[in-house]
Amino acid sequence: MVKDRKARAEARITVMALANMTAAIVDAMRDAEVPNHVVHTFLDAFDRLNDVVLSGPPAMILSQIVEIVRATVPDND
Repeated sequence: MVKDRKARAEARITVMALANMTAAIVDAMRDAEVPNHVVHTFLDAFDRLNDVVLSGPPAMILSQIVEIVRATVPDND
């Protein structure tokens, strides 16, 4: 039981680290004045690849994180 709790805690930490990394990459792209459509292309690819390798709650959480980050990037240039 303790191992299960520890594994769940580590999984949450990993998901949060990926969320922070995704947001940091997008922030860096925006700071570098990368066109918005390129940022959206990156987010599309990231979300698609997550769907290929993840399932269940981790996939849902990362998909929601991508949508939150996507909301910070305008749709047009």
